[in-house]
Amino acid sequence: MSTLTRPRAGLVPPPGRVLPPRARALRPATAAPPPLKDSRTLAIWRDGINRAALARSREALPVVLYTLTGPGGDPHADLAAAQGYADAHRLLVVDRIVDFLGVGDQACADSPELRRGYARTLHLMGDPSSPVGGLVTISQTAVTRVGRLYEAQLALYAARSAALHLVRSETEI
Repeated sequence: MSTLTRPRAGLVPPPGRVLPPRARALRPATAAPPPLKDSRTLAIWRDGINRAALARSREALPVVLYTLTGPGGDPHADLAAAQGYADAHRLLVVDRIVDFLGVGDQACADSPELRRGYARTLHLMGDPSSPVGGLVTISQTAVTRVGRLYEAQLALYAARSAALHLVRSETEI
């Protein structure tokens, strides 16, 4: 038997024995998530996304007015503010969508894609046969309160060449 195929004593622990943990200096570094973008950077990024979507649309950009309403809330004020924003920026409103949250519905409040109305809006923006090219909502919190999820949503809008218009910018939440 050659020395390459013969097991060397001491390298394999005996059955039932666990190897000691690696020294801290020899452990691989954990990958830290990239830092969150600040509100101003997010607003500038969103503005660029919106300008690209408007440039792609040769006429008035067709948008959906969207609002997220908590238990017992009234969506009319938010929809009116979104309608006023759309009128002021010459956006063509093609639909109005409201998501109503139930009591203790925190998962849907945080993750926008779990909400039926928001998911429908994303579907409309991704469907080539749909005229929808953007969304108008009252603030960032109508999309999500979670910073990483909001950044992911902005990346999704950029990938779909769709606009996300906020009546109140990220700094005014």
